[in-house]
Amino acid sequence: MSSDYDGHRPDSQPREEPHAPPPGETKPPRRIRIGRFLLILLATALVVAADGVISRRHSDAELEHWTRERAIPTVAVVAPKGGVGTSPLILPGDIEAWYNAPIHAQVSGYVRSWKKDIGARVKTGDVLAEIDTPELDERIAQAGEELSKAKANRAFAETTAKRWQALRNSDAVSQQATDEKESDKTARDADVAAAEDNLDRLRALKGFANIVAPFDGVVTARNVDVGALVTTGGGAGSSLFTVADIHEMRVYVSVPQVYTARLRIGMTATLKLPQYADRTFAAAIATTSNAIAQKSRSLLVELSAKNDDGALMPGAFAQVVFDLPADPNALRLPASALLFRDDGATVATVGADDRIALKRVSIARDFGDELEIASGVSASDRVVASPYDSIENGDVVKIKPEAESTASAKASKESAE
Repeated sequence: MSSDYDGHRPDSQPREEPHAPPPGETKPPRRIRIGRFLLILLATALVVAADGVISRRHSDAELEHWTRERAIPTVAVVAPKGGVGTSPLILPGDIEAWYNAPIHAQVSGYVRSWKKDIGARVKTGDVLAEIDTPELDERIAQAGEELSKAKANRAFAETTAKRWQALRNSDAVSQQATDEKESDKTARDADVAAAEDNLDRLRALKGFANIVAPFDGVVTARNVDVGALVTTGGGAGSSLFTVADIHEMRVYVSVPQVYTARLRIGMTATLKLPQYADRTFAAAIATTSNAIAQKSRSLLVELSAKNDDGALMPGAFAQVVFDLPADPNALRLPASALLFRDDGATVATVGADDRIALKRVSIARDFGDELEIASGVSASDRVVASPYDSIENGDVVKIKPEAESTASAKASKESAE
């Protein structure tokens, strides 16, 4: 055996001693270090998870806010405008002659001839037609004979009365007999006067055998021809001629009651006729009926128009254009602002809380691109210029900036045109 045996196995390696901690420091056990690592790892995971949750919630909130913002419709608003200057009122009118006379026969007979045809210009007293009156002529002849007889009887009564008066002076006859002869003379004088009056009446009636124009004008109708039998007492449809005075014309128009307060006697108007596309005629209000027709709720207005060149004809249709002063109480809105609901014409207004309030309105006039509103809105209302069809009370909206609203309203007006 070796002498250097030191109590260890010769083939065994010396065991390495663990590194000793520095003096005063104690090294933590291995388990404690692993636990700390796991805790740090868990805390890190929790922080990451919390940050993810918070980020997701923030993103969801932003998405919800963005979605809500996009869901709120944006509208352009306009303010109702007051009436300024004048506004045209166009109504249908009927043109009539200043005087219009249907001429009837005052004697019965046959038309011998007619002198004036339709369209003829006539003066007062011009003969239009001549009527043969054989029956009247016979009555005139008979009346003449009756007058001659009455005169002969009167002459005999006068002679008799004078003779009886002479006899009375000689007391040959009584006073009563003399008075009877004087009374007979007076009766015969009355017979003569009556016969003369009858003859004068028949001769005057004979004068109506000539149909004459009652005033200066134009013949607008001739309803007789040579040989036609005419009788007296005919109705309105049996006139022989119609003569119209057209130096000045009357124009009749029915004005709705709502506009009557703005009409004045002497107010001017313009006439437009279909046959004169490039010409207008001046007229002025002459009078009104001063009564509202119950069936139409309108006022009959009469205008006068000069007709020096005869361009205006009786019976013609005309458009009468009144330039009425603007109604200070009326407001105007673009036509695109109007909604038609079951309860009538409506507009959408935006309140102070940016919520929609629907208001029913009354339309006074339609100008095409604009409407005149009689009631329902005020000048301070913010009216949606072009509301969407499904808009309802309480809807929240956003208002476009003023420049964009103006451009939108202009675009709506152009699209309406």
